[in-house]
This record gives sequence, C-alpha cells and structure tokens, in this order.
Amino acid sequence: MKVTLSILFTALLSIFIIACSNKKNDISNNNEIKINKNIETIYVNNIENDNLNLKEHLKEELKKQNNKQIAVKKEKTDATIRTEILSSNMNYEKFYKPTNTIRCLNYKIENNARKCIEYGNVKIPCKKKEFELKTKIDLISKEEKVIFSKIYEQKFSKDICKNIKYSFDPTYYLPNNSKELIQKYNTKLAKKIAKDSINDINLNIL
Repeated sequence: MKVTLSILFTALLSIFIIACSNKKNDISNNNEIKINKNIETIYVNNIENDNLNLKEHLKEELKKQNNKQIAVKKEKTDATIRTEILSSNMNYEKFYKPTNTIRCLNYKIENNARKCIEYGNVKIPCKKKEFELKTKIDLISKEEKVIFSKIYEQKFSKDICKNIKYSFDPTYYLPNNSKELIQKYNTKLAKKIAKDSINDINLNIL
C-alpha cells in the first residue's frame, strides 16, 4: 500500500512539474513575441542643423532591418528616433615631419664664403586636419519613454605635407573653405554613426 501511494505521489509530482515547465515556456515565448511586435514602425525626427544628411542615413539603415517600417507620420508609429548633433568640427594643426635628406642646417661666414657648422635631417612643414562629429541618438516610445540612448563620436584625420624643396618656406594658411570641408568629410562620418546606431538599436531593442 505504501509503495502504491509512493508511486502515485511521484507520478502526480512529475505531471505538476511538467505542466509548470510548459506554462513557463509559454509565458517566455509570449513575452518574446510581444517584444518583437512592440516596435514595428519607427519615425525619424527632423534633426536641427542637419547639413550632413544624417536623417536620410538613419532612414537608409532602418530600411535594411527586416520587418521594420519607416513611419511617414509621427502619430502612427511605435517609436521615434530623436537625434541631436552635439558638435561638427574641423581641427587644424601644423607640424614638421623629419625626412631622410641631410642638409646644412646652420652655417657661418668665413672669408666671404659660407661654411656649414651643423648638418641634420631636413624637416618639411605639414598640416593635419581632423574632422570630428558627435551626436546623441535616442529611441523614444509612443508613451514618451526613453528605450535607448547613446552618444556617438566619429573622427577622421588627414595629413598633407609640402615638398622637400619648400622645407625653408614653412608658411601654411588656414583653409578658407572650412565649412565645405566639414560638410564633405562629416557627411561620411554621419553615415558611419547612422550604421552603428541602428545596429545597436537592432541588437538591443528590435
């Protein structure tokens, strides 16, 4: 009798554990479906002072995501991407680059003739342009809750050096087309930021 009751109790306990396990799996699966269906349409807000096409780059990256649509109207969306351009700059720096060419660096006059008293490597004047773009990208739910927020920064530098024959003419002028240069190079940085941000959002949220 005791053996029969023990077997019956074990069988009932097993059925209860299996039922709870199945119920737990059902809940987990339902939550996953709910999360996946929670954000189906995304609206990309206008960006202030956006001369880098950052909004268009974000929309292009969103189109690459499966089963996600770009909302035309803000009122008919599950979430909104808000972007702020924190800085878009070009930094300019002058420096001298050593070469393998040996020349007289210093001399003195003796008997109406120049006599070299110091030899060394010739240094040529160079300029470095560094382009920097920093943005803040938020994903906001239709309930106005922040789902995702991150600051992105991209940099690009370019060095230009003069020919060695200009080693004694180290004059460099600041570029007079700095606005055009910033727009040209930072537009490329904006494209990188758009790709990185949408990948992060897709990995963590979508």
